Amino acid sequence: MAQVRAHTIEDDGERMIPEFHHDAVVYAEHMVRYLFASRFVAGKTVLDVASGVGYGSDMLKAAGAAQVIGIDRSTEAITYGQEHHSALGSEYLLADAGSLPLRDRQLDVVVSFETIEHVLDYRLFLTEIQRVLRRGGLLIISTPNKLTFPEGNPYHTKEFTFTELKEALTTRFEHIGMFPQDNWITSAILSPSTMERADEPIGGNAKIFKTVGRPAEKTLYIVALCSDAPLPKVSQQVAMTDIAELERYVEEIGRIGADVHRLSSDVAERDAALAGKDAALADKDAALADKDAALAHKDAALADKDAALAQRQEALEQTTQELITFRQSLGYRILEGYRRRIRWLFPPNSHRGLPYRALRRLVRWLAKRR
Repeated sequence: MAQVRAHTIEDDGERMIPEFHHDAVVYAEHMVRYLFASRFVAGKTVLDVASGVGYGSDMLKAAGAAQVIGIDRSTEAITYGQEHHSALGSEYLLADAGSLPLRDRQLDVVVSFETIEHVLDYRLFLTEIQRVLRRGGLLIISTPNKLTFPEGNPYHTKEFTFTELKEALTTRFEHIGMFPQDNWITSAILSPSTMERADEPIGGNAKIFKTVGRPAEKTLYIVALCSDAPLPKVSQQVAMTDIAELERYVEEIGRIGADVHRLSSDVAERDAALAGKDAALADKDAALADKDAALAHKDAALADKDAALAQRQEALEQTTQELITFRQSLGYRILEGYRRRIRWLFPPNSHRGLPYRALRRLVRWLAKRR
């Protein structure tokens, strides 16, 4: 089989890659599952379904498996596994979990960690596993717990609760062993050499003491052993990791807190600015209301003036009509004729008008005396 060399691989956030995640909790989560499975593979033909970059297949081969075949649908992951995790003899095939490229009854053990939630048809997937397992063969499978695992993973097509996974497996296998998996903060007293080593068993008959309990149905992951034959003896498995990731969480929480504080300050400043604008608008509204009242007062005054002018116009028209009527009367025409004769006999500014003007002044003087 030709091997394509690929010196690097991208972290897509879904696949565990030791070179990226060694100090993270996700590394311990995956390692403890493969350590658990490694107890059951000595001298066996083993299939590692969704083997990813191949570190788990390597662990199974190192545990004494006679043959380990890792399959994955990612060309990138298979290429990486061939290059980095095939020194012990693990084989890697590009294949889909719903159609395993293996003969019927070919395998002793099938390992399938964090796979069943990704396949399009989990029933077909379990049927394929049954097909390739020998009678009395062993399936070691795990999946996130739907009740407690964060929602919204775009790669998941079907998630299971503790009970749902057990029911799905019981329809195909006579013997089922269910084991909860979860993460814990651990405090350990170790020898200096043990404290300094990494990726090794503690040894020395180490005793583990757990301070709190948790219902199996509410743990993060579910691990199950399945077979048509009675299950082998099972012991518990623990993998310890550093609290460096917890420290990063604390740092991230601190950064988020600072961002929240900054955003809160920005919001408070904006609220204060909006309050100032609201007050200014209220002042403008009050000024506009005062102007509206003044305009209303002016409109009322103009209306009063218009009414007075209308009355005057009416009185003027009435006076004009009376004047016209008076001028058209017989007395006015007689008086007007008399005045024309006076002006003819005694023209204004003439010597003949002197006696007339003197007589007029005398009459006015006498009228005043009375």
